[in-house]
Amino acid sequence: MTKTSVKIGTFEIDDAELHGEQQGDRTLSIPCKSDPDLCMQLDAWDAETSIPALLNGEHSVLYRVHYDQQADAWIMRLA
Repeated sequence: MTKTSVKIGTFEIDDAELHGEQQGDRTLSIPCKSDPDLCMQLDAWDAETSIPALLNGEHSVLYRVHYDQQADAWIMRLA
């Protein structure tokens, strides 16, 4: 787990957590307490929607995996 800064559109999160080390196994956890508006936005998107993002200043593409109710966070897959 690595703390990661992520920017999706105008939303900026500084306490997202990056999990996994190999391409295809990497996921990003975005805590809803960081930006409830972003979480509501993610809830409206489906798993097929690609989401351009900046992770620590590097371009990336995210896909929604699921909402983790216990952690109150969205789990995203890195393309």
